[in-house]
Amino acid sequence: MTPHTDQQLILALRQGDFSVLDRVYAENAGTITSWIIKNSGTHTDAQDVFQEGIIALHQKANDPDFILTCPLGALLFRICQNKWLYALRKKRREVAVRDAQVRSSEYEGNVHDALEAVEEESIRQQRMKSAFTELSELCQQLLRLLAKGLPAAEIALQLGMAEANTVYRRRHACGERWRKLYESR
Repeated sequence: MTPHTDQQLILALRQGDFSVLDRVYAENAGTITSWIIKNSGTHTDAQDVFQEGIIALHQKANDPDFILTCPLGALLFRICQNKWLYALRKKRREVAVRDAQVRSSEYEGNVHDALEAVEEESIRQQRMKSAFTELSELCQQLLRLLAKGLPAAEIALQLGMAEANTVYRRRHACGERWRKLYESR
């Protein structure tokens, strides 16, 4: 990688020449501030992000392996842009959490309804288990193996079936039988 001519500014920062920061500020603050304001930010937001960007730039400059391959202003702009986009995403998440809290508070009065729904689900699960135990042993094994995600060919071998198509036909028949047993409860 070929260093950009602004690499000399990075070297000056490494050596403690902070007048470089004054130059960087003068050349880039207006552009970055303008971009942040155009993208849902305030002047204060822009100042904060620019300050964080300068700190990140200084940290990069102090990394002895860092080589600047683009204009220093472009790097600083990209750093500030990423920081502002991250801040916007964070704000959206916070708004989403607040909205979720408001929505959940609407349901606090419906605790009885929620408990009732849990009870109904528990009863439904029990009915399904009970109906499952009434299936033939072959159907139970077949449905368990399918639930594990095994390929039909492997299931056919394990259960002594002629081919994978037999597994599909039996799955359909077993599923129908299970559904009828469940509905009869």
